Amino acid sequence: MKKTLLLLSFASFLSNAQISSFPWTETFEDTSSTSSQWVCEYISGTNSSVPNGLFWSIKATTSVGYFGSSGPYQGSKMAVFDTRSHSRDGLARFISPVMNLSGVSNPKLDFYYRNMVWGSDQNELKIYYRTSATGTWTLITTFNTNVATWTNSGEITLPSPSATYQIALEGVAKYGYGLDVDNLKVNSANLSVSDVDAKSSELSIFPNPVSDVLNIKTKLKITEFTVSDVSGKNIKTGIQNSNQVLVRDLKSGMYFLTIKYSDGQVATSKFIKK
Repeated sequence: MKKTLLLLSFASFLSNAQISSFPWTETFEDTSSTSSQWVCEYISGTNSSVPNGLFWSIKATTSVGYFGSSGPYQGSKMAVFDTRSHSRDGLARFISPVMNLSGVSNPKLDFYYRNMVWGSDQNELKIYYRTSATGTWTLITTFNTNVATWTNSGEITLPSPSATYQIALEGVAKYGYGLDVDNLKVNSANLSVSDVDAKSSELSIFPNPVSDVLNIKTKLKITEFTVSDVSGKNIKTGIQNSNQVLVRDLKSGMYFLTIKYSDGQVATSKFIKK
């Protein structure tokens, strides 16, 4: 009876913990309001260094040393598929919080990752999706080549968007080095990675990190701005009459400044509030 109630409570949590504002970026930092909602699902294999064989966790360093930095792509935390003392072909999924993609046209996923080969042994990273908490997981794509340094995944289309949508990072242990993922982002079609990169080249903000006033430098005419947190929640919105945004009232952490131009296009840039 107790186990049944626990399962029902977990299912209720999944159905209610929705992300509905996009772009949504998961930094896996302690300041992220959604990092604690990721769930590791053990599938097969064993790992003597991790209780109950659960490979995925949020950590400051990778499970085994890299030739370069062993830390995250950005910030102080990342998602790590721990492969120490594992059995070959051990599987585990790191499952995202529930996203409401019902109103999002052609949603895209991208992230930074590394997956370094050890001799001839290469771990695999697979991306899955499901449209409900009890739905079947469907494979989207697989990353199974040597990536020794932090690299962007490129845009990945998320099929069949729904109001109860989840993605999963599946790690397949094959005696490779630790598998790491950081700065995972889900974008709507009107704010794709390429759109942000193209416009951000014309946008600069300073100082960064900032404690009081954020200055904006751009060649184009600005009509409004929005400041959002790492979960995608809008914190501050206004009509832009100057090239400054007051941020002294924000809590310390990572934020995104989105600028809307007079031609209807947008640019997004990341900043740190001290």
